[in-house]
Amino acid sequence: MKTVTRMLMAVSALAVAGCTSLPGANLGGTFSAEDYLGASVTGGDFNSALAREYQALATRSASKDVNWLDATAYIAKSQAAASGGVAPWSPADLGIEAAGMTELQNALSSYSTVRPAACAKAQAYWDQYLESLSEGANACISADDAKAMYHDALKACIGVSGDYVVYFGFDQSNMTTAAMAVVDDVVDALKGFAQPLVSIVGHTDTTGSVAYNQALSERRATAVEGAILSRAGSDGVTVGTVTKSGRSESQLAVDTGDNVREPRNRRATIALSE
Repeated sequence: MKTVTRMLMAVSALAVAGCTSLPGANLGGTFSAEDYLGASVTGGDFNSALAREYQALATRSASKDVNWLDATAYIAKSQAAASGGVAPWSPADLGIEAAGMTELQNALSSYSTVRPAACAKAQAYWDQYLESLSEGANACISADDAKAMYHDALKACIGVSGDYVVYFGFDQSNMTTAAMAVVDDVVDALKGFAQPLVSIVGHTDTTGSVAYNQALSERRATAVEGAILSRAGSDGVTVGTVTKSGRSESQLAVDTGDNVREPRNRRATIALSE
């Protein structure tokens, strides 16, 4: 890309951001950014994997967001990781509030050498999540989507113990006797964790609109969360950190066409990890 074009794009990105950018971003770095994005980062350890993940985020910023200034921030982190390591951003670094920093740090401390690629993705996606929070409505990736991506990566880093599945009736989010039996199993399993992480994801079949099913999937996740907290509380079991989300009809257990009532797709999955 011509130097003058790169400069115009960088200045434009700076103007759009209102002079606020990601930590470590620098205008001068935009002139060498393209060369770094095409470079090969080798190695199988955590820092090498982390360098590749930040390089991928830099590519996203440059090509999808067309924000070369933010790309330089991720390039700087990629280069630091390749040179020996770099810490994830803290919410204070971006002037925002967000929970979960301690959980990430504990996960990286315990598992980055065990599952380096998965933990590298978790750290990079945490930074992407903070970026989305700091940019608000201007974010290319919504904060909810970025958070879901981060939590999925964190689960992979920690190592999920197994999934439990609660099924629901058509257009229902109430907890049946069978559903509560699954909750009992979950609470029993939680007794084996010192600091458990519970991830609940609601799903629907393809009947109804995507928007309606998104709300329904979230109600199902909330119903399961309430049941787990209630049962664990009565049994004196530590639940730890609970995350929940709804995926509408985007992740079907059984692939069907549109407007198909499929009981196996009307579910919520519960993953436990530590």
